[in-house]
Amino acid sequence: MATLDVLTYGFALNTDQGSFGYSTNSLLRTGSHNILIDTGPSSRRPFLYRALTNMSLTTDDIDIVILTHMHWDHCQNTDLFRNARVVVNPVEIDYARNPNSWDLAVAAGMADMMRNMKVEVVSEGDTIVDGVTVLETPGHTKGHMSVLAEIDGENVLIAGDAMPESGTVSRGIPYNIFWDTEDAHASVEKMVASSNVFYPGHDRPFRVEGDEIAYLHGPANIEVMNSTEGGGTTSLTFTVSAARTVNVDLVQKPRES
Repeated sequence: MATLDVLTYGFALNTDQGSFGYSTNSLLRTGSHNILIDTGPSSRRPFLYRALTNMSLTTDDIDIVILTHMHWDHCQNTDLFRNARVVVNPVEIDYARNPNSWDLAVAAGMADMMRNMKVEVVSEGDTIVDGVTVLETPGHTKGHMSVLAEIDGENVLIAGDAMPESGTVSRGIPYNIFWDTEDAHASVEKMVASSNVFYPGHDRPFRVEGDEIAYLHGPANIEVMNSTEGGGTTSLTFTVSAARTVNVDLVQKPRES
């Protein structure tokens, strides 16, 4: 029986000083394969090592790495998994090898590094292992893909940034679109039609129950460290807004000269 665990939970924040966040990294164990879905940014490498250790695993125990897409925050630790087969959409890796010069979201040098790894390209409907299939979900990027896995008798969608957080369901599009808005909207409709349990790219896993979102597990809070010394004075205050603005920045599109 397949099991799905979150190794590092994702989140994303918009602030008046810019945006930041971390991606979700999930471990799918089928009994015969250990499958890591997205590897995260290099800054979170110690967290990934620790999470694997807590599961009694090392990087050598990962058989397959699936990359939903090749943005830096989802794939910078791929080099750790030298024994693994790396699965990615052909459109995604082709673009990552020669991205537009103004597209800073693609992980620099990662596609070239992967030439020395066991890379397998997959497309819509392909079976990675029994019970684990590919769902192409372009929009956030041109070659974005999600993973549909059968867990405890139901289809669970590991969505990546095609559905970065629960608000995507009601909004109908992800909050960052780098390729195409219409594709992004169609991908959300496709995902919602395929499953009602989602492991998003930058949020806790959740289930859609009618018009309601039910979070399944994961931390509801993050801790912000005080960078001042003594006196109990905090160096950072923040407020939480109810909604975030969708960022449409089509950096993967050609620009007119």
